[in-house]
Amino acid sequence: MEKDGILFHNVARIRATKAGPLLDRVPAAVFAGLDEPATHTSSDASGVELRFVMQAPTVKLTLSVEAAAEAQVAYIRYGSFPGTWAAANRILTTVPTPVTISAPANLKRLQEVARAANLAFDPAVVRICLPYCRTYYWGATGAISVPRAQQMPKQTYLAYGSSITHGSLALNPLATYPQLIADRFQADLLNFGFPGSAWLEPALADYLAARQDWTFASLELGINMLDAFSPAAFRARVRRFIAPFAADPRPVVATDMVVTDYPAAPEKVRAFRQIVQEECQGKLPYVSGLQLLAQLTDLSSDLLHPTAVGMAKIARRLGDFMIASGSVAGPSPNQV
Repeated sequence: MEKDGILFHNVARIRATKAGPLLDRVPAAVFAGLDEPATHTSSDASGVELRFVMQAPTVKLTLSVEAAAEAQVAYIRYGSFPGTWAAANRILTTVPTPVTISAPANLKRLQEVARAANLAFDPAVVRICLPYCRTYYWGATGAISVPRAQQMPKQTYLAYGSSITHGSLALNPLATYPQLIADRFQADLLNFGFPGSAWLEPALADYLAARQDWTFASLELGINMLDAFSPAAFRARVRRFIAPFAADPRPVVATDMVVTDYPAAPEKVRAFRQIVQEECQGKLPYVSGLQLLAQLTDLSSDLLHPTAVGMAKIARRLGDFMIASGSVAGPSPNQV
């Protein structure tokens, strides 16, 4: 969506709440079709960026975030280039906070380097990469405009899944496995990870598959449904969720639980993994989550969420599978 000269990337609407104007990744009609607790996580801002082109030396945006246990940081990029040490990130709080952005003094040189390296983004596009939480937008001042399509990637990767896709414990939004895959293939990213609530709702499947703004996609299926769904109910949801993607001519790959240690229900984990494999047979290319991440040392202390190193391994292995399955072409030598 566009507002105030800003492209709100991966945002469907700004909804009024008691805490402020909240960014949300799905439209109201889709929101109404989400199960509890997914209705609470569609507004968690993974993969959400505020993008604009500056027509003034400085621009000021006012943002705030929900209360959280960890520091919430917005990361600043000029196209594909992170900002310098003085302009790389800004801490956000629960109080509306002005974030001042300065245009880089060496923009023309950055653009020359970007063109020579075939980078996907024009460095004139300022990208405010928002943190893993609910973010509220209060307004902007300064002369800015929405980036042109030619200034952004030519292809887009859509990723659906749990908090692992959403990016929990990746440390920053630029280190999630979907973002690393998007960067590898010079693609834009639409991150539809739903932390704790990837319940494969039909309304969401239909909405994502019907979007015409993605080129290739991946579906991470299962981990959030282990406690709330029987194998039979899970199978029905998997079958219904992948159906519109299987009918779409665009390449889509599927995986199951990127987890190697679930002592509470090991047999159920195996059953769910087998269900995903069986339901994808003849419909979508499938890779087991065990092939993406199998070492407990690549997980955080909950033995569930990948560390930054674990995210990088998932990104590399899933990206390799995408190439092997013909879902996406590998990067050219000057992009490696």
